[in-house]
This record gives sequence, C-alpha cells and structure tokens, in this order.
Amino acid sequence: MNERGLRELAAATDRVCLLLWVLRSAEPEILELINRRGSQGYVHYLTSRLGLLAESRWAAVVRIVPPSLVDHLLPRCRELGPSGYVQEALAAASAALKRRHPDLLPQGMGRLVRGEVQGELGAAFAALPRTGDQQQDFLLDSMALREERSYLHFQAGEEAGWSDLQLMLVTAAWRGRSPVKVAAQFRWPDAAAQSELEGLVARGLMELDGGLTVKGREERERLESETDSRVAAALAARGVTDASALISQVAPVLREGRP
Repeated sequence: MNERGLRELAAATDRVCLLLWVLRSAEPEILELINRRGSQGYVHYLTSRLGLLAESRWAAVVRIVPPSLVDHLLPRCRELGPSGYVQEALAAASAALKRRHPDLLPQGMGRLVRGEVQGELGAAFAALPRTGDQQQDFLLDSMALREERSYLHFQAGEEAGWSDLQLMLVTAAWRGRSPVKVAAQFRWPDAAAQSELEGLVARGLMELDGGLTVKGREERERLESETDSRVAAALAARGVTDASALISQVAPVLREGRP
C-alpha cells in the first residue's frame, strides 16, 4: 500500500474508534452508558480500551497517559468488570455508528486483520469473535488496526530515542495544537511536560513557545513515514497490499471528520 492509502485507512479507523470515547464530544449512546455505569472521564476511556488485557499490562500498553493515572483509577475500572464493559462500550459505539451512517455496510475490513496483528492490544481486538453485524464487526476491525498502528508508532518512536511524553508533545505541535495543553488533557504532570519540552528545545526540535523547528518537523514527518512502512509490512504479512476498494466504501466517515 502507498503512503496515501495507509493514511486514509488510518484516518477512517481513527474516526470510527473515536465513537467509543468522550474527547471533545460524545455520542448519546456512550453518554447513556457512562451515566448508567458511573464511569465518567478516564475511567471509561481506560476500561473501554484496555479491558481485554490483564490489569498488569494496562500502564505499559496505554502510553498516552502517565502510569500514575492508570494506577489511581484501576480500582474503579476493576469495579466495572473490564471485559464485559468493553462489550458494552462496543455495542454503544456500534449503535452510534449505525445512527450516524445507517447505509454504511463496509465489506472486506475483516481480511485486513486476518492473521497476526502486531501489539497485544490490537491482537486482543482482532481475536474477539465477530458477530455478523457488519457495522459492529467493522468497529472491531477498526480497533484492531488502530491499536496496531499505535503500537508500531510508539515502537518506531522508542527506537528513534523518543519518550512517550516527548512523542506526545511533538505530535501535538505537528498537528497545530498546544503541546502543554495536550499533555495536561492526558493528565501528565506540568513539571514532567515542562522538563521534556526543555529537553526537546535543547535538541533543536522545538521552540520554547511549543512550536516545532524545521528539524523537529522533519523528524516527526520521518517518524510518520516509518510508521507507515511498518504498518504496510504488517498488512503485507497478512496478504494485504491494497485497500483502495475498502477506503472508497468508508468515504462517508472520512468526509465527516473527527467526531
């Protein structure tokens, strides 16, 4: 697959998966679940995303939030019955997808995750039984692909010498957002974010105001291309070299933008 196809696929799966969570907005089906179960905030995010894994793996796998937050919220997440809660969240998100796109019946997503999916969280979603409900299965396949890309992205960043928080700060700036505000949104301590920002400034990757230098932008774009290469290799290992037909099917989701 070429870079454009890989990024369109990533955009489509990302937008579908965001139906699961409360970020800038939330679907009414998800809000009903949260209000009924008392799982507001990051309790919902962590449990619906990580509930398929053993608790001992949560802090290591999520990476976008500090381990201290996972440790703090784990007792409340445990009370929800994580594996069952994942199923409830998937059902709610599937209902939201059907409401928003009643004519979306994508064919062929399953072949993209048929075989070994990289990363334990992506593999866990890939291993869940499919129901035959095309939209719910599409959501499961999207979660598997999204989590695989996330795993390969952090893997590439780690090999390039980036910490998880550094990668978050640089990515926020690369996307035109405030690095410090994004770090605070994901509950990283201010002192940790400031320390990492200063380290990135010292390496010539960022400015003190949070903007990227030319070098920083080049390195971040290089990392994205490396992620694309790793995703392409993972798909090729599963016999997938082209997903253009599938991408054309999910064009309504791409046009819609982020939930």
